[in-house]
Amino acid sequence: MTPITSTARVTTAAPTATNDADKFLRDVAFILKLTRRVKEEMTADRSPSQITTATTDRALVA
Repeated sequence: MTPITSTARVTTAAPTATNDADKFLRDVAFILKLTRRVKEEMTADRSPSQITTATTDRALVA
C-alpha cells in the first residue's frame, strides 16, 4: 500500500467545513425560532375555536 500524503489538506479544510455547518445550523435554529414567534403572534389574535365532537345523530355507523 502507498501511504496517504495528502492528509494535511484534508485536516486543514475540515475545521472550516465544521464552522460553516455550525453557522448554518445556528441560522436555521434562529429562523425557526422567529417563525414560531410570528405564528404565536398571528394565532394570539384568534379566539380559541371550539372542538366539535360527533353526536349520535352525526356519528358514522359501520
